[in-house]
Amino acid sequence: MAPRRWTVLSLLWIQEPHHFISTPLHTMTLLDSIYNAWNGLQNPYTGTGGSLPVPVAEPVGNSYTFADMRGIVAAHDPSVVLVDVREPSEYSVVSIPGSINVPWKTHPEGFELPEDQFKAAFGVAKPQRSQELIFYCASGMRAAKARSVAFNHGYPKTSIYKGSMNDWVANGGDKLDL
Repeated sequence: MAPRRWTVLSLLWIQEPHHFISTPLHTMTLLDSIYNAWNGLQNPYTGTGGSLPVPVAEPVGNSYTFADMRGIVAAHDPSVVLVDVREPSEYSVVSIPGSINVPWKTHPEGFELPEDQFKAAFGVAKPQRSQELIFYCASGMRAAKARSVAFNHGYPKTSIYKGSMNDWVANGGDKLDL
């Protein structure tokens, strides 16, 4: 019970720091019992709001630079999958060559889907768990969330391109012939 309370307290501090001091301990107990009921339904935390968070493992992987990404794209390595988590309207304007589009805002559950539903939703085969997934978005925020979900759903090799699309375009990646 104490770790969950700490998680709830931590999240309250992050989301509402001005209410943190005024949150009485009996509220935490209430939250803890709500958590138990919610968890009994086996509802996963998606990070999209409206659901209680549960403690999850944090992925540890590589963080790539523009130079790294240019080399990865040029190599066409089938053991690496570039995952663009921006919305299709953003993806259609500019994307990193060879990437797949699994939009975070409209499909935060993407990597939880069975293979057939994944293919139907995104038009590509679901990446294998043995492949390294490199996530990116516009600035890195959605990519970090999507990476965490994939990691916690059985993808041990997850990485992030921290600069994401903003860095790719700023360095002329959109003009490279790869």
